[in-house]
This record gives sequence, C-alpha cells and structure tokens, in this order.
Amino acid sequence: MTRTHAHRQGPSPRAIRVVFILTGLYFGWRWAAGGHGPAWQHALQVLATMLIAMTLVQSIRWWRTRRGKRQGAMNRFPWRNLILFKLLLVALALGAEYLLLHWMPLAHVRLLVGACLGTAIAVGAPILHRRHNSPSRTTSPTTTSAPTS
Repeated sequence: MTRTHAHRQGPSPRAIRVVFILTGLYFGWRWAAGGHGPAWQHALQVLATMLIAMTLVQSIRWWRTRRGKRQGAMNRFPWRNLILFKLLLVALALGAEYLLLHWMPLAHVRLLVGACLGTAIAVGAPILHRRHNSPSRTTSPTTTSAPTS
C-alpha cells in the first residue's frame, strides 16, 4: 500500500525534526568554536546568523508559494515572536557563559553552552514550529472576535 500526501502542505514532521537537529548542531558548533573576541561580540555574530537564516527561509517560502509549489495560502510568518525568541536564546547563552566562567575555563564553558544551545534549538524549535503551523492557529478576519469589555 502506498501513502499519498496530497492533502499535506509542506515537509513531513520527520524532515522538520532533521532540519532543526542540523540547525541545532550548526549553532551549537558555532558557539562552541567561538570567536577569539569578547563573548558579547560572538553572541551578536550568532544572533545575526540566526536572523539571516530566518530571512532566507522566509524568502524561500514566499518564492515557493508564488511559484505554486506549495498549495494554499502561506501562514503569516511570526517575525516578532521569532526575533524575540532568538534574542532570548542568545541572551541566555551569553548569561550562562559569563556565569560559568567563574568555575570553568573558557574552552569548557563554550563547549557546554554550545551543546546546550544546540540542544535547545534541536528540541524546542520543532515544538514551536508545530505550534505555529497548527490548523487551530490559522484564522481569517471573519473568525476573529473582538474583545469584550
């Protein structure tokens, strides 16, 4: 028996997990390999790379939708939430690095924080992706209700 996924839009959950695991490995490596400059400068570089990657992904999604490779309307991309989440994630990693420097050498701290950052992305991002792309989050202007006083 063959499975058809004509009713699906976009990649499978397994493909999404693989992409986020690879993304987590990249950013964890990026943090652990670290620059030779101050930690705040390294954190800004990682954050800028995250934002550039997010912009590229959105551009590809827009292009594929325009070319008809994806069916249906493209969900609204949560720019503000994603930027805030990435900013929080990098701020936590930077804070953890400064805190752990009191007890461990820099090389070990960067390795540990990089591993935690990569794990947070690999585990948390698919959950946030599922939450954002769930059918219950797709609303039209006619289905939203005004707040009651």
